[in-house]
Amino acid sequence: MRSKLFHVLSVTALVVAIAAPGTALAQDPDELWRAGAASARSGDTRGCIDSLRAALKAGGEAYDAWGWLHMTLGMCLAQRNQRDEAISELQAAKDLVSEDQEHFNVNNSLAQVYIARGAAGDYDRAIAAENEAGQYASDARMRGLHSKTLGQAYYFKEDWSSAVRHLGDAAAARATDADVAQKLGRAHFESGSTTLAKQWFEKTLSLDRNNNAAITNLGRLFLDDQDYDQAIGYLGRAVQADPQNMQIRNMLGRAYLGKQDYRDAIAQLRQVVQTRSSDGNAHYNLGQAYQASGDDNNAIASYSDALRYLTAGSEARAGALYDVAFVYEKVGQFPDALAAFEDAAAINPDKKTTDAIERVKERIRRQKSGS
Repeated sequence: MRSKLFHVLSVTALVVAIAAPGTALAQDPDELWRAGAASARSGDTRGCIDSLRAALKAGGEAYDAWGWLHMTLGMCLAQRNQRDEAISELQAAKDLVSEDQEHFNVNNSLAQVYIARGAAGDYDRAIAAENEAGQYASDARMRGLHSKTLGQAYYFKEDWSSAVRHLGDAAAARATDADVAQKLGRAHFESGSTTLAKQWFEKTLSLDRNNNAAITNLGRLFLDDQDYDQAIGYLGRAVQADPQNMQIRNMLGRAYLGKQDYRDAIAQLRQVVQTRSSDGNAHYNLGQAYQASGDDNNAIASYSDALRYLTAGSEARAGALYDVAFVYEKVGQFPDALAAFEDAAAINPDKKTTDAIERVKERIRRQKSGS
């Protein structure tokens, strides 16, 4: 993959049913945990962490054995992206909590933290934790959250068939969840089901019209289908929303190129190569736009830039070599054309390239003989 397309960790809502806190006394553990719980309810995660850590310190062994306290502290740490510390607290809570609701919250939160951390092995850890959470999912809300979290873990693991299955369950339970719909669309796309992918991306936009992941992916699907007008419409919106994203801008340039709008293609692709100077594919796309527009000198320059970065022996490099050779031949630089065609043939000796080699050799012979 590929990088995480468009994910926000949604930590399980804290479930605390406690008496209203009184005035906190500096070293009174009862008042400290009440203050921490109040902070958690109000969204003050910094206050939650400070108060609950102080409660643990002041309360001694009895408090250290209190699963609810470790669970709540872990959730607050997760919300502040202090992931290693959150995992430590949630792991401690696993062995201490007793109620089914708490077992679900601890394991589901732990799974989400592993997903957000995304280190080696974390997605498998997330799947294991979420499978444990599923044993305690006793109502529709919990089952929907369980399916979503499990689907996300498989999604980021790039196990697309499993992601489709679990995100599909989540979408049935959470019909208004745009994040689930968008990820389900991507999972269908990666599984090869482009029709279903489009349907789920469109569903996403019906729930969240500004979801840029869905907008971008619809643009990419229409680009693959060579429906350039639709691709330009979606990718243009995506670029407006995220103008520094050169991957999206590169696709927009390709869409303009496909539509034969070479001026706009060049404008987009020049921005890409200025920002990503070592992107061989972007240089190649720019060369294509220059070549199609009749600007042979800039086409040669862009293809030459592409060849600095395209992987040796790759089909992409063979294509760039063939195209730069074709332009060299067009402008009468036959030795350069022959060298590039021969390099292309060393990678992919197809008939088109071998015929071009013989054609250029003949032109060189004629040039030398003066005929």
